[in-house]
Amino acid sequence: MKETADYGASLKALKEEQQRLERKQAELLEKRRAEIGRLAERLGVLEADDDSLAGVLLELKDALGKTGNEKSGDERLARWRAAGAAFRRGQKDRKAAPPRADAGVAEPNSDAPRR
Repeated sequence: MKETADYGASLKALKEEQQRLERKQAELLEKRRAEIGRLAERLGVLEADDDSLAGVLLELKDALGKTGNEKSGDERLARWRAAGAAFRRGQKDRKAAPPRADAGVAEPNSDAPRR
């Protein structure tokens, strides 16, 4: 009888874990959708027509499908990854631009009356 109770408790725990993982997957998918939308907006292609976007994504899908290993295969992927990495590096560099030498230092106003 104890084995049945243990089995029932284990089954319940597994179902709860499955539900937790399904919620986590849904959260991650929503986060990824938002990231893709922000990337499309930064690239200025958010207003592109659906046919163009679908065509581009079909090309990507085709290129990904031709590779058994995601790091090798279709030469388009290598080109696209290099361009994407350069773009993203440029975005990070702009966000983390070093402060100007005179940042935070008020320059004296030569026209101001002296005390």
